[in-house]
Amino acid sequence: MVNPIYLLWHIIMRDAMKRGQSSLEYLFMIAVALVMVAVVVHHLAGITSSIPGSSGVVISYVDYDPPGDDVEGEYVVIENEGLSDVDLTGWQLRDEANHAYTFPTGFILKAGASVRVHTGEGTDTDTDLYWGRKQAVWNNNGDTAYLYNAEGKLVDKCSWTGDEGGAVTCH
Repeated sequence: MVNPIYLLWHIIMRDAMKRGQSSLEYLFMIAVALVMVAVVVHHLAGITSSIPGSSGVVISYVDYDPPGDDVEGEYVVIENEGLSDVDLTGWQLRDEANHAYTFPTGFILKAGASVRVHTGEGTDTDTDLYWGRKQAVWNNNGDTAYLYNAEGKLVDKCSWTGDEGGAVTCH
């Protein structure tokens, strides 16, 4: 694949040389081209930031039917595939029946890190959070895990039918 910046540089320089332009004119044309590239990149960044899930936070795995007691073994892995840390304060993980887990105040998911949200009880850490439920949440015969940001906008979802063997990889 050809580097688009190299291609643009080559076109500008070839055109400028054909016209016999001076070095100052070359530099001016290069500056204009760089500004155009910067504007396009900035515009594309603005577009992608409005796409659901563009925070880089996704549901990557759901263990919906673990061996043994479901309530103690169920968990969902939330992963930050983005380049920046994300504050998950007020974010929610829900199922189709609208059972909701709300992420605790001040919980930061670092870039490249993941956290397991367990259905049962335990002590929260940077890598494991606990819903504290006494009953299983995720339906073994099919369900959907939904992840909403603090503003209530859907960030990601992961569905399964129950034919996956007890767990599903989502991303």
